[in-house]
Amino acid sequence: MAPSAGESSAADSSASSSRRALGALGALVRASAARELQYRANFFASLLGTVFWLGMAMLTVHIFYAHTTTLGGWTFWETVVLLGVFNALVGVIEGVLRPGIGSLPDEIRHGSLDLILARPIDPQVYLSIRDIDIWRVLDVVLGLSVSIYALHRLGRAIDLPGAAAFAITFATAIVVLYSVWVALMSLAYWLVAVENLSTVFDSLFEAARYPASAYPTALRLVFVFLLPIAWTTTTPASALVGRLAPSGVVKALLVSALSLIISRAIWRMGLRRYTSAGG
Repeated sequence: MAPSAGESSAADSSASSSRRALGALGALVRASAARELQYRANFFASLLGTVFWLGMAMLTVHIFYAHTTTLGGWTFWETVVLLGVFNALVGVIEGVLRPGIGSLPDEIRHGSLDLILARPIDPQVYLSIRDIDIWRVLDVVLGLSVSIYALHRLGRAIDLPGAAAFAITFATAIVVLYSVWVALMSLAYWLVAVENLSTVFDSLFEAARYPASAYPTALRLVFVFLLPIAWTTTTPASALVGRLAPSGVVKALLVSALSLIISRAIWRMGLRRYTSAGG
């Protein structure tokens, strides 16, 4: 049965709205990239900082393995693979999450969230991509390069199924981290000062430098199930080193979907509670 005129009109309107939203998102990303490209010196500062901290992290891991052969069942080069994944995710956090959704507490405190709510775009989406530090892509590139080198030292080649499993689990890790940031920053709707929450997250995320299996059972429950910080690096790294079963990819998709739903629900609850600067 052919759709009615009303249904066709509604479908056209929905498609038009989607195109406008995508166009607005693209414009935001381009504007953010153009703004960052004006400061070329930031490229070299970011590069030096990334190389320094990555070198220090590898030195720390080397010191650990000077006294043991495995850490939670992981060998030295397997842990270096994980460390590369960790550094790549740090690039996502510092390049997208912190300047984006991480600015929510300031927007609420200064009353500038009202201007964002008045825009014809979802405020959560707008905040998430409004400001992007494009130079932090270096963290992602260098981190993944370290992982690839470590795989070479392990004598492992990346086959198509392994690459696909890594791509999926790495994407789900980004979704989980984004969801954690949205949930934490949304506490600003209820609390006056939550600027230290990002510092708390940074401290907790340090646990993701090492395999989840390296932690005692109690901490593993926290970092994998309650606040899946260590899970975000261990799962993609496991896909690269051949430790991840096919069911692990499915679980990663389910965890990321659930975390996104929960964080969106928290955002909506907070937004309903929000009182504009004008009262």
